[in-house]
Order: sequence, then structure tokens, then C-alpha cells
Amino acid sequence: MSSNKMTPEDKESLFKKAYTTMFCSHNKDGTIHAAPIWFNYKDGVFYFVSIKKSKRVANLKRNNIVSLAFLEQGTKTGEKGDTPSKCALVYGKAEMGFEPEEGYVAFSKWVFNKYYSDMDQTSDFDHSNFVTVKVVPDKIVHFYP
Repeated sequence: MSSNKMTPEDKESLFKKAYTTMFCSHNKDGTIHAAPIWFNYKDGVFYFVSIKKSKRVANLKRNNIVSLAFLEQGTKTGEKGDTPSKCALVYGKAEMGFEPEEGYVAFSKWVFNKYYSDMDQTSDFDHSNFVTVKVVPDKIVHFYP
């Protein structure tokens, strides 16, 4: 039986190119809170900026075990050159409120420049409203569906 695990190159490509991820945290009653979020990825770690008063942050204060879900839809035309769909589930622990080595402003610009290439270079990171979050994976399940 052949494996349907992605190649290391496809896995890295999925994490670098994905526009959003589904960030899953645990509600007080044990249910899952799943919400899309913008992120950036570097050296095996996922980075976020989240609103301090968000449900996500409230959940992380109680339980920092999270899951991230990724899907890149491929093509299926039956023609040579089809690209496969790619899926990954990342399980790990979130760390909130870390101080980025490059500073808050540079960090927030790095996260959001993935989405806004013309971002105002004079904007400030207002850490009274936002918090830094990073997820270091404990386990990654990846596959071509």
C-alpha cells in the first residue's frame, strides 16, 4: 500500500503559501472554537497576531493546546499536470505574549505583509489591543486526500 503523505517540499509549500489557517482552541465547556486566522510561518513555527479580547485569547489563557487545519485545493481534470490537493493538521501548544526579537512593529508588519504588500510602514503595533501568538508543533499529520 502506498503512502499518501505529502513530500517535505509540498508540506513546506502548503504552510508558506496558505492564505489562512483554521485555528482551533478549546471553549470553557469543552467544545472546539474553530476560526480562520491570518498567520505567517518560518522555521517550523506558526506566528499570529490576535485581538486580546477575542474568544481565541480567552481560550488560550485556560488551555494552550491547539490545532491548526490547512487545505489547499488542487485540480482534478484527469489531464496530465493536475496538482494534488494538500491537507495538514498541526497539533501543538500556543505561546502568547512573547516579545519578538525584531520588535512588535516589525513582527506585525512581517505577519501582515503576507496580505498587504503596501502596508503603511509607519503604523505601530498597539499591544494594548493585540497579543503575539506562536504555535510550535508537537505533531503534524499531512496527506494528499
